[in-house]
Amino acid sequence: MAGRPLSCGRLATLTFAAVLLQIIGLLLFVFGFFPVNPALPGISGAESYRMPTCDDSFETDNGNLLPEQLGSLYRDMSQIPSTFDRIILMVIDGLPAEFLIGRGDQPSQNSMWEAMPYTHSLLSKQRAIAYHAKAAPPTVTMPRLKAMVSGAIGGFLDVAFNFNTQAFLDDNLLDHFYRIGWKLIMFGDNTWTKLFPSLFTRDDGVSSFYVKDTVEVDFNVSRHLEAELAASDWKLMILHYLGVDHVGHIGGRHSLLMAPKLKEMDDVIKMIHIHSSLNGDDHGRRMLLVVVSDHGMTESGNHGGSSYEETDSLAVFIDLQSQSPIYAPSMRREVFQKCCYYHT
Repeated sequence: MAGRPLSCGRLATLTFAAVLLQIIGLLLFVFGFFPVNPALPGISGAESYRMPTCDDSFETDNGNLLPEQLGSLYRDMSQIPSTFDRIILMVIDGLPAEFLIGRGDQPSQNSMWEAMPYTHSLLSKQRAIAYHAKAAPPTVTMPRLKAMVSGAIGGFLDVAFNFNTQAFLDDNLLDHFYRIGWKLIMFGDNTWTKLFPSLFTRDDGVSSFYVKDTVEVDFNVSRHLEAELAASDWKLMILHYLGVDHVGHIGGRHSLLMAPKLKEMDDVIKMIHIHSSLNGDDHGRRMLLVVVSDHGMTESGNHGGSSYEETDSLAVFIDLQSQSPIYAPSMRREVFQKCCYYHT
């Protein structure tokens, strides 16, 4: 027996219910897979320069202070002496931490020791300390750089923004450095100049998207080193090397190009360390070299996801003026990337 035909009203109700369910499902997907991570409005001011207390009556007007005065205010109010006066942030794009410090209880492979002998010697002599700095997905460059300088939590929508980077307006360390009078310079991946278009006194950016270039992208960084290491006007120098990442995209982790490229990075670390050890600083300033990676890579050299290989980034800290062991062996070799840099 044939079923009773649907009335127009019942058909309209079922259609409306089906469309509503589809809209709800689409919204759940969008807000679940592309979550919005709102930041608190505004920037931290002089009230954040002091040590935490229970006194909420602190007020100051720092709107008319010069950068040098803000820097002096920070030193006076924080009551925390500066350990280092200048910083070199060397970003080796795509370098997995296990290349340098192994995985779990296993040391790095012999081929990695042979590729980066100087850096390994600094670690073994306790003149440097290294960590697995766990990166949060998406493991692509732009959101990882934002996390390093601000503690920001990335979302998968940042994968699309990675191809058209906009100026970063949230509260971050580089803006604060600039505000208290630091001179910042940058050489390498032009993502930095897109995120911070007006902060750098000197910069030379290169595109990160021509992945077949494994030579010029790094030469364009290193060619500035000799002059900049001799200069005394900057306080933070950013060096962002792209060659390791590009080698991975071309041939994977075990590409024949990987060992020579790692040796090139090791030679850069050696050059910076030896130059600082021999020449020191005429003004008695101590310099810190921080060698980091923004993300790791899979066996095929890709990244973007949440696998161990992709999130296993590196953080190495080297006191460039120290001539003796200063770092005790660390019992905790894993940190979160955004916390590691933001609170250092």
